[in-house]
Amino acid sequence: MPSVREKSISVPRASAPAALDEASLAFLRRRQPERCVVFASWPALEPEENRFDPEAYEALRRELIQAGSLGAEPMLCLCRDEDPAWFTEKGGWRREDNLRSFLRYAGRTVRTAGHLTGEFITFYEPNARIWLNSEDSFFHKLTALSLMACAHVRAVRLIRDTREQRQLDETKVGFVLRMAAPGALRRDVLLRRVPGGGLYQRLPLLAMASGNFLPPMRNILRVQAGLWADFVGVTGEQDAERRLECCAQVREEIGVEAVIMEE
Repeated sequence: MPSVREKSISVPRASAPAALDEASLAFLRRRQPERCVVFASWPALEPEENRFDPEAYEALRRELIQAGSLGAEPMLCLCRDEDPAWFTEKGGWRREDNLRSFLRYAGRTVRTAGHLTGEFITFYEPNARIWLNSEDSFFHKLTALSLMACAHVRAVRLIRDTREQRQLDETKVGFVLRMAAPGALRRDVLLRRVPGGGLYQRLPLLAMASGNFLPPMRNILRVQAGLWADFVGVTGEQDAERRLECCAQVREEIGVEAVIMEE
């Protein structure tokens, strides 16, 4: 049986930072979750390269404070499914040298708002974003996913170091994958909805959580092996038993806590 922490609630939000709207606030009051995810919007926080919007950061801070005031421990997510236009124009996740842009944004966000929470999510469903929602070639998808895995490791180090320097309390950093139970995954591979060979969930899981890049995943930045996740969030399956199967895989593969993300 996997170790499943308290369920986390993912709060929908607009693409531009704003204080939690009334619907989201009502949702938090009704469900009273122990944790909720607050999504930072990179395009709104850094609309132009190296130009950060102070009003957007103030809105993000208010959102974290609002969530906490309702009794929910906020988990700050740095990257969900959108990148700034300028980042995409530079080649986005296809180019290795663009990683410094993401880390600059991550560093600014953690320094500006990271004191309001002790839990962070670097990437939310990067595997679904790459394999299900991208029209790139297989090579470019593989490059993007590999680079995101490297970016996760670098971001974990950045977050831990920043909070340690500020002598803040315990820090937990993880990521979220969209996962399918074994039977459903085999079906999706046969139907060519997702790639086989572990590329959809097992290989990204190992690369991001432990720095273990199994082929054809590529350790483009030669990140060190280690424990690079304190938890892994799981989305995708609606059936409770299947979700527990996904959590069991996380536990068996890398031995960290699995968190069922509810929306």
